[in-house]
Amino acid sequence: MTPQQLKLAHRRLLLGITNVGFWVLLSAVGLLWLVCGDTREFDMTRLGFAFLAAVAAQSVFDFIGGAWLMPSPRPSLTQFLRCWSRGALVHTLVLTGVGILSYASFRLTGGFCFAILFATAGLAFGRRHLLRALAGVPTDEVSSAGKKLLAADVTDPAFTGGIVGFGPSARSLIPVRWLTSLSPEELAVESVRRQWQMENGLPIRTSLLILGWNLLGGFVGALAFNLAERTPPEALLGYACGMTLWTFGGLLVLPALSRKAVCAADRAAADSGQDPRRWITHFPELAGEDGSSSSKVQTIFYPIPSAALRLRQLDQPLSGPVLGNLARTNLYYSWASLTLLGRAVHCNVGRPCLWVFPPSA
Repeated sequence: MTPQQLKLAHRRLLLGITNVGFWVLLSAVGLLWLVCGDTREFDMTRLGFAFLAAVAAQSVFDFIGGAWLMPSPRPSLTQFLRCWSRGALVHTLVLTGVGILSYASFRLTGGFCFAILFATAGLAFGRRHLLRALAGVPTDEVSSAGKKLLAADVTDPAFTGGIVGFGPSARSLIPVRWLTSLSPEELAVESVRRQWQMENGLPIRTSLLILGWNLLGGFVGALAFNLAERTPPEALLGYACGMTLWTFGGLLVLPALSRKAVCAADRAAADSGQDPRRWITHFPELAGEDGSSSSKVQTIFYPIPSAALRLRQLDQPLSGPVLGNLARTNLYYSWASLTLLGRAVHCNVGRPCLWVFPPSA
């Protein structure tokens, strides 16, 4: 990465830390108020205003991340506002739908686990449609290295696509620009990496583990703050605040569990006869991040290992189970639990396409 890219990546990391910290602090205050404060006048109208205020506050961070701290090619202010306003509207509508589902789940069951289950299923099977709704970007079928892929014409340089669907119907989604900017060897390496992930069931395994993680968070939060005995507005507020703190815990824990999947896919490419070294070296320039020189920072904030670490791991044996891309996948599925953290982290803030497909490797 160039010095300019490293400087920008550092600034975005600071913005993400500030943004996430803002929501964590606000959520802690909200839970403290529910436990110690007078909530008798808190009703659905006030809850609605609180939701709109949260969306407005996140918009400020989005503007800094999307209009100011964007890598080249940086969109004009008009282009950013056009893209972001559409994405923010669709994201707000989805969260509103999740809120209605959560309300129904609470009234029917006294908890939110059914809402998490159904919202996660909707997000899992509607991902391609959400990308189109959020950014106006359709996905088309293309051929590369003799394989059928999906491609999306997304201008954000950090958009890497991902794996869409599960089982035999799973498909690899890549940016259209990769078809012309990457060498055939690099495309072949990434194709093998993703094919290995699909053949070994990583997409479904990751989604199920994330579902279990969020169901546990919803259950623990409801139990800890006695949400079943509260009014629906209080319970919804407590649920949103509690899941924000739970998702924050995931931001600290899940990256360390995700990096092995990246290195295992690299190893699979090498075992197939490909040489992934050039692709590994090139990837940080595309994604706009290359971990951190600080091992502690890299462990917490970067689920994609640095190029240097990935290259070292190619020559070392891997031990233990490969769980999948838990950290970045949970950023998307966190939509199902009424939190804005999936939109607030450093790689995503101000970049609507990445709210659906965070950078992955």
